[in-house]
Amino acid sequence: MERKYTVLRYMAYSLEILIFYIIQGVPDLIPNVLGGKPLLLIPVALTIACFENEVPAMAFGVACGGMMDFGVGTHFGFYTIALAIVCFFVGYFAENYFNTKLVITLIISLVLIPLLISLNFVINYIFAGYSKGGYYFVYHTLATMGYTFVTVPVFYGINRVLSRGFNDNLF
Repeated sequence: MERKYTVLRYMAYSLEILIFYIIQGVPDLIPNVLGGKPLLLIPVALTIACFENEVPAMAFGVACGGMMDFGVGTHFGFYTIALAIVCFFVGYFAENYFNTKLVITLIISLVLIPLLISLNFVINYIFAGYSKGGYYFVYHTLATMGYTFVTVPVFYGINRVLSRGFNDNLF
């Protein structure tokens, strides 16, 4: 019976990823704030990883990363690899060393969201040799980081309900 609820929970996570991938990709659905739009699948992957152990967390990180690589227009494979590694370790530490709470998830996100977006910026702009990389970083990338971070509590709530609901057989 528990396996049935695990499959249902994973299906719900998959549906969540698909819905927010579509929302993220629809032009002008989410307004630009200070020149940036949120990358919704990063907090989705991180919050799922906080509620799952390392292997499912990594699998959902790969799914979110692959969809981001396809939809954001970055070097294909960057977010797939980065989110797979990050989600694996977040899932491992969440399973073995701490209880998932909003504060812990916010701290994890406060470190990892800027790290991932900055690393993507370095690969796509600095290594590529664009001349106005600093301007782009200040007026676009920082806004994207902040906007993405602000969405973390929403996804924490959604994934907490999904995780707790299916684990406690509430659905």
